[in-house]
Amino acid sequence: MKNLATYSLSLERETGVINGDYSDDVIFLRQLILDGQFDNALDFIEPLRELDEFNFRLFRFQITKFKYYELLCIKQEPGVYQDNEFTVMEIVEALKDLEHIAPNVEDYKHLCALLTLPKLSDHDDFKNWNPSSARVECFNKILPLVEPYLPKAPISGKKNEHRDEVALNNRLIQLLVKGCFYENCVDFCQSQALGEPKDIDHSTMSSKLLQQKPPLCGNDLSLISWLEGKQQKII
Repeated sequence: MKNLATYSLSLERETGVINGDYSDDVIFLRQLILDGQFDNALDFIEPLRELDEFNFRLFRFQITKFKYYELLCIKQEPGVYQDNEFTVMEIVEALKDLEHIAPNVEDYKHLCALLTLPKLSDHDDFKNWNPSSARVECFNKILPLVEPYLPKAPISGKKNEHRDEVALNNRLIQLLVKGCFYENCVDFCQSQALGEPKDIDHSTMSSKLLQQKPPLCGNDLSLISWLEGKQQKII
């Protein structure tokens, strides 16, 4: 799941398309969470606290809980330059907050029990845990809480009547095709280096897929020329 979450977010950055139809405020909040800026996410939503119908306590609980998970991971597997004392202090502060905002005592006891584990992944619920997928999960949990209060701005004018929800110039398809080409080239070169020559499977992918309209940039055309001009004896 870690790789899937990482690849999904990488594709978003490459294509410039967010995987979801959100308002600008929700997109900003989402990015804060995906970057692990949990305190900033709390500060950003602070103005909604004044609304009686907004469940700020549950929002704060979810954000603090996922922050706590990451702090445990850092404490149990510290890096070379990691200040472990500072991490412990942050864990203590997070637990103090969680004690007052946890939905019930059992939830809080469960969070405290995680402190006794040598590694977070030793717990059955966290065997495949990682920060990337956990941050996505955190956003998905708080989204229903905040979305009604952070609506999209009304669209004015016919020009923007339909929001463009796809990458320009088939950017996503271009990236996937290039990735397939790259993997095939690596496999081919490795087979040549190991003395196990094999022909390139032209049926799998054709460079003509990169020649579809709309027009491509110079980098795309260079890739096509390189692929079509490559001779086996050169490898």
